Amino acid sequence: MREYTPIAVAYRKKSGSKVWVKEFKDIRCPDKLITKRGTKLPEGCDIIALGVGSKFYKHYKHKYEK
Repeated sequence: MREYTPIAVAYRKKSGSKVWVKEFKDIRCPDKLITKRGTKLPEGCDIIALGVGSKFYKHYKHKYEK
Protein backbone atom coordinates (compact mmCIF):
# COMPACT_ATOMS: atom_id res chain seq x y z
CA MET A 1 0.00 0.00 0.00
CA ARG A 2 1.38 3.37 -1.03
CA GLU A 3 1.24 6.36 1.27
CA TYR A 4 0.44 9.74 -0.17
CA THR A 5 0.23 13.18 1.39
CA PRO A 6 -2.41 12.98 4.15
CA ILE A 7 -5.82 14.56 3.52
CA ALA A 8 -7.85 15.65 6.54
CA VAL A 9 -11.62 16.14 6.39
CA ALA A 10 -13.97 17.64 8.95
CA TYR A 11 -17.57 16.67 8.19
CA ARG A 12 -21.00 16.52 9.76
CA LYS A 13 -23.33 13.57 9.20
CA LYS A 14 -26.79 14.45 7.95
CA SER A 15 -28.44 13.35 11.21
CA GLY A 16 -26.59 15.13 13.97
CA SER A 17 -24.60 18.15 14.96
CA LYS A 18 -21.33 16.45 15.96
CA VAL A 19 -18.35 17.19 13.72
CA TRP A 20 -16.25 14.17 12.74
CA VAL A 21 -12.60 14.45 11.69
CA LYS A 22 -11.00 11.79 9.50
CA GLU A 23 -7.58 11.46 7.87
CA PHE A 24 -6.92 9.63 4.62
CA LYS A 25 -3.44 8.44 3.67
CA ASP A 26 -4.42 6.09 0.85
CA ILE A 27 -5.77 8.54 -1.76
CA ARG A 28 -3.77 10.93 -3.90
CA CYS A 29 -6.21 13.82 -4.37
CA PRO A 30 -9.38 14.93 -2.54
CA ASP A 31 -11.62 14.58 -5.62
CA LYS A 32 -12.87 11.16 -4.46
CA LEU A 33 -14.05 12.72 -1.19
CA ILE A 34 -15.92 15.63 -2.77
CA THR A 35 -17.95 13.70 -5.36
CA LYS A 36 -21.45 12.46 -4.61
CA ARG A 37 -20.55 8.95 -5.77
CA GLY A 38 -17.59 8.64 -3.39
CA THR A 39 -17.75 5.90 -0.76
CA LYS A 40 -15.03 7.13 1.60
CA LEU A 41 -17.39 9.37 3.61
CA PRO A 42 -20.98 8.68 4.75
CA GLU A 43 -23.70 9.41 2.23
CA GLY A 44 -25.25 12.85 2.52
CA CYS A 45 -22.65 14.32 4.86
CA ASP A 46 -21.72 18.01 4.84
CA ILE A 47 -18.01 18.70 4.41
CA ILE A 48 -17.04 21.59 6.69
CA ALA A 49 -13.28 21.73 6.05
CA LEU A 50 -10.80 19.92 3.83
CA GLY A 51 -7.03 20.21 4.09
CA VAL A 52 -4.11 18.59 2.29
CA GLY A 53 -1.05 18.10 4.46
CA SER A 54 -0.01 16.51 7.73
CA LYS A 55 -0.75 19.48 10.00
CA PHE A 56 -4.44 19.80 9.13
CA TYR A 57 -5.58 16.66 10.98
CA LYS A 58 -4.27 17.97 14.32
CA HIS A 59 -5.64 21.44 13.58
CA TYR A 60 -9.16 20.20 12.75
CA LYS A 61 -9.14 17.75 15.66
CA HIS A 62 -8.36 20.58 18.07
CA LYS A 63 -10.78 23.02 16.46
CA TYR A 64 -13.89 20.87 15.96
CA GLU A 65 -13.75 17.99 18.45
CA LYS A 66 -13.88 19.43 21.93
